[in-house]
Amino acid sequence: MKVGLISDLHTDVTPLNKQLVPHLIEAVKAAKLDVLVIAGDLARHLVQLSETLNAFQLADLACEKLFVPGNHDIWAIETPDVTSEQKCSIISELCRECDFHPLMDVPLVKEKIGFCGTIGWYDYSFAPEDYDFSDAQYAEKELMGAVWNDKRYAKWADTDRAVARRFEAELETQIATIRDDVSRIIVVTHHVPFRECIRYRGELPWDFFRAFMGSKRLGEQCLQEPLVTHALFGHTHRALDMQIRSVRAISAPVGYLYEKPAMELQTYAAQCLACFNV
Repeated sequence: MKVGLISDLHTDVTPLNKQLVPHLIEAVKAAKLDVLVIAGDLARHLVQLSETLNAFQLADLACEKLFVPGNHDIWAIETPDVTSEQKCSIISELCRECDFHPLMDVPLVKEKIGFCGTIGWYDYSFAPEDYDFSDAQYAEKELMGAVWNDKRYAKWADTDRAVARRFEAELETQIATIRDDVSRIIVVTHHVPFRECIRYRGELPWDFFRAFMGSKRLGEQCLQEPLVTHALFGHTHRALDMQIRSVRAISAPVGYLYEKPAMELQTYAAQCLACFNV
């Protein structure tokens, strides 16, 4: 089985991000995938998110298409009273309408290979070790005049740590549901599961905001389950392919295209798409 991964398309950030979508679709076609995984952060507004999902649907791809939302996707900015929980439900419905499997809701089994997924969240367990900020300071998501935008737009009903635990529990339930029916499991999250995948610079406020990259429990779940061979994720805007003990950790982001890449967009899109065989 050939699997392709892409994340962090951010089609609402710059015109180049949006222009890249048809080239990504062509890269998916050329790769002749069996499964395409998009690991979150398509767009913060539902209209643009829906347009992006629909573009992949209209391409009539032969592969399965899986999606987990990212933190930008669940930003509750449409109306004053919408919550991130409600937006998750809307995104799941959009996935179904656009022939994407909403992996955050239910796992997928294809040819004895299981795919389980969640957005994941952060619990400050990836906070930098060289500083002594309190949990209360991290909860403010603000330092030296810089703000992590989840502070403004992520509207959950509970604390970051409680949200992280909820998504981790849902992932564990998915794994338990399919464990007896598969030969291996591929876990998909938006947030980062391993500290080894995070780049610290030894400077502020950069390192402070690494606390919002993910949670170590996501990685522990992957390592504790013998059937998990791959952890696919986004959020870092840094392409990675690392072996972390028993798990191959892969991220394949587009990121923010504030400047035109040095190569043609078609070539850049093909480079962004990470493909592997299982």
